[in-house]
Amino acid sequence: MKFVRNLIFVLALLLPGISMAEESACQKSDNYYCILDGFSPTLWGWSMGGGPYIASGGIDFIVGASAILYETARPDSLIGFWEPTIELMWTNRIRLIYDFDNDQVGFYFQPNLRYMFENMIFTVTSGPEIGWAYKTGFDYGWSVRIGGLAGLGFGSHEFGYLINSKKVYYTFSLDITLGFWAAMSI
Repeated sequence: MKFVRNLIFVLALLLPGISMAEESACQKSDNYYCILDGFSPTLWGWSMGGGPYIASGGIDFIVGASAILYETARPDSLIGFWEPTIELMWTNRIRLIYDFDNDQVGFYFQPNLRYMFENMIFTVTSGPEIGWAYKTGFDYGWSVRIGGLAGLGFGSHEFGYLINSKKVYYTFSLDITLGFWAAMSI
């Protein structure tokens, strides 16, 4: 029952970023898509996949306009919608992992630095991960994800290492990046 309660709490934290009621707070602009200011988490995407020893599913979210660390400048000659060619942003990921070797489920939080090139044709994401698994307890490590074509065409390849579990893992996942389509619709 605690799992269901915690899942409801997580969804309640994510809902303010998804709410259409906040759309009026976002000033529409021809320069670029708008991300709401403040501490409201905005759902950026989700992923599902697996590897030889692990099955994984997760959601990515960003927190306000402070998530964008760098983006290429808009050319003055362009009119209308514009997407930067290079973007560096801070994303957070929450994921559920099922470890086939130890027959256990774990929850992990991954703050990531994400580099996107040419409208998400190529992405590299790297960062630490901290979590808890039912049998091995607290665990932490590092992972790197490489993806392409918004995660759908080539998928996303993730390589990571969990220190307390002494486990090197690889997963292949399909990513649906909602931020891309949200940007196109605004």
